[in-house]
Amino acid sequence: MTRFDRRDFLKTLGVSAVAVGASSHARAYFLPPLIPTSASNDTLVVVFLRGAMDGLSLLPPGAGSPYRADYETNRTNTRIPGSGAGAALALNNSTWGLHPRATGLHDLYQQGHAAFVVGAGQLQPNPVIRSHFEAQTNLEFGNGGGSGNGIGWLTRHLASGGLPTTVPLPATSLGSITASSLLGSTDAITMNSGSDFRLDTFHWSWQNDDSAHGLVGGVSRMNALWNGGSTQLERAGADTLNSLAMLRSVDFNPYSASDTGGYQAAGGANYSLAYNGSFGSQLRNIAQMIKLNVGLRVATIDLGNWDTHVGQGNPTQGYDWFGNQASSLSDGLAAFYTDLSSDAAGNFMNNVNVLVVSEFGRRVLENSDGGTDHGYGNVMIAMGGAVNGGHVYGTYAGLASDQLYEGNDVAVTTDFRQVMSEALVRRMANPNIYYVFPGYENYSPLGIFQGSDLPPSNFDHIFANGFDAA
Repeated sequence: MTRFDRRDFLKTLGVSAVAVGASSHARAYFLPPLIPTSASNDTLVVVFLRGAMDGLSLLPPGAGSPYRADYETNRTNTRIPGSGAGAALALNNSTWGLHPRATGLHDLYQQGHAAFVVGAGQLQPNPVIRSHFEAQTNLEFGNGGGSGNGIGWLTRHLASGGLPTTVPLPATSLGSITASSLLGSTDAITMNSGSDFRLDTFHWSWQNDDSAHGLVGGVSRMNALWNGGSTQLERAGADTLNSLAMLRSVDFNPYSASDTGGYQAAGGANYSLAYNGSFGSQLRNIAQMIKLNVGLRVATIDLGNWDTHVGQGNPTQGYDWFGNQASSLSDGLAAFYTDLSSDAAGNFMNNVNVLVVSEFGRRVLENSDGGTDHGYGNVMIAMGGAVNGGHVYGTYAGLASDQLYEGNDVAVTTDFRQVMSEALVRRMANPNIYYVFPGYENYSPLGIFQGSDLPPSNFDHIFANGFDAA
């Protein structure tokens, strides 16, 4: 017999069904309670830079770096200057620099709230996958270079991380489709904006009650339908409606003169600076949901258009495509941090952890079209109040031809999963990283995140063998 929960109910809209995929609440009753109960209250936000961000343009070698000469040998049209006009921003404790348009991210690093990891990527068997689709899928399934079973790594985290059973909104994927890292989860809601989390799909009177005229709206009738509470389905229905009611009246639009009920970001945070698509507004929605205390534990968000084969640009040019991208990323993250760390209710960023990843890096040698082609090793970003920021982590193989992977690419020296695992263990209190990342082993923290080190675990053999839910 399989248990119903409110997210199963929400997804099936009340139609009888069994839980599908891997869910912390979708498990067979004949199994012993294997889910740990020690999960933290932290939120993990994963930002995916889709299209393969050029790490050597976001984080180029600084003027005094031992890698600078090789960098300049390989880069002309895409070069970030080491000095003078358009020069990279110097970073404390590092010979690396930061793209000059990433001023917000630079401030976070200098203040100790952000860190970078160089030489990061998917440690894969030969040949390295250079397809966007395959590389993104492998990263989000968490299997390194191996094959997956359609279950995302964040889904495995939710299934094994001790999520409370009464959390209204444990996970969300901001965008038009569910991120592959959350595939198979009945805990995740996919939406383009916070205002999508509702069932306003019927007649205009769906939410209208008019007792004076004897009119009862659809929502109230749904409440009457599921208020018995004597069966699992009724309890799931009631929980679902309670979750919907919590957000139905929330105005997810920004505050303005014409919308005084809209969301007011704290600390003067300006999400509109992150103009690339809906990135800024979706970060704003995540911040608002965190402040609403709906139990958000995981959120994913995309920032695309990093596939810069042609006309990538540099800061000395009149139009700098990569600089616009870097500005959107930096301004969005800066607004998010400022908003959540400056709220009158307290510093929410002490319990919010952001990881920024891209499927792979780009080649060291630029191409003849003023762009860069698909590469291998890249840069990761970690941000949060519990991040040991102001440092660049990881080892670097170098940029000389004999130090490059296959003579072309930045070598991968730090597995993505090592950084992600540290966030799960130290911040999310989930030691089951060998279940979350099948095939990963020999975990050792880099010291990026503050928190306790728990013995890494495989979780449960039944689940680890692919029996993700009943």
